Amino acid sequence: MRNQAIAKRYAKAIFEVAVEEGRVDEYGQELEQVLALFREVPEFERVLVSPMYPEDVKLSTVDRVAEITEMSPVMYRFVRLLVEKQRIKFFSDIVSYYRKLQDERENIARAQVTAAVDLDEATLDLIAEALGKVVGKKIVVEFNKDPELIGGVVARVGDLVWDGSVRTQLKNIKETLKRGELG
Repeated sequence: MRNQAIAKRYAKAIFEVAVEEGRVDEYGQELEQVLALFREVPEFERVLVSPMYPEDVKLSTVDRVAEITEMSPVMYRFVRLLVEKQRIKFFSDIVSYYRKLQDERENIARAQVTAAVDLDEATLDLIAEALGKVVGKKIVVEFNKDPELIGGVVARVGDLVWDGSVRTQLKNIKETLKRGELG
C-alpha cells in the first residue's frame, strides 16, 4: 500500500505541474514514451532501479533517455528527481495513476471489452456509446479477444460488469436446470 501512496503522490505532483502549464497531454505522452522505452530496452530501467549502480551512472542514463525521447525540461527534472529519491522503481505505477488523473479531468472512463471474435471499429464505437450513456462519461474501449466466451460480449467499466457472453448464459441455464432438478 505504501508503494501506491508514493506513486500517487508523485503522479499528482507532475499532474499539477502539467495542469498549471497547460501541458497535461504532452506530459502524459512523455511519461508514456519513457515507460515504452523501459519496456523496449529493459537495461535502461534496470540501471536506474538497481542499487548496484552509483547515482552518477543512473543520472547519466537519465541524460541519455532524455536525449532519445526529446524530453521536456520539466519531465527531465521529474525523472531525475525520481532517480535521486530512489522512486524510479514506481515509474509504471506513477504513469498509471497519471492516466487516471488525466481521465478524471477529461471525464473519460476506460472500458475493457472482451468478445470471442474480433469486433470492428463501428461495433466498438456502438458499445462505447451505449456504455457512455450508462456511466455518463466518454468511453475509451480497450478490446480483448477471448475465444472461451463462445459468443457475446463482456464489458467492464471500473467495478461495473456487463456480461452478455454465451458462456455465462450457458452457466446460468445450467444453474437453473440444477435448481429445477433439485426442487
